[in-house]
Amino acid sequence: MLEHITVSYGIPLVYLGLGIAALCAVVFPVIQMFQDLKNARQAFIGVGAVALLFVVTYLLAHKQDFTINEIYVAAERMKFIEAGIFMVYSLLFGSILAIVASAVSGYFK
Repeated sequence: MLEHITVSYGIPLVYLGLGIAALCAVVFPVIQMFQDLKNARQAFIGVGAVALLFVVTYLLAHKQDFTINEIYVAAERMKFIEAGIFMVYSLLFGSILAIVASAVSGYFK
């Protein structure tokens, strides 16, 4: 009996709570963004830079079919995968470079 109540009412309530939390996670930052437009512009510049990086890595990725152990990956999907890998490497290298630059500039101040 308790199991039926949990499934009948508990799971929809969890979905409802998750939906409300997701909505709040999107709505409140948008409201905050409109209240402080200077910081919003910086956020848009960051998002634009990441989008530009993805476009560049997508253009650099190869488009070819891939098969391993009877698993076939289409060329277009493989291009997205390779672009994602290039993007992770680029962001990792950029963050390491930023950490080193920050440490080195700290010595000169």
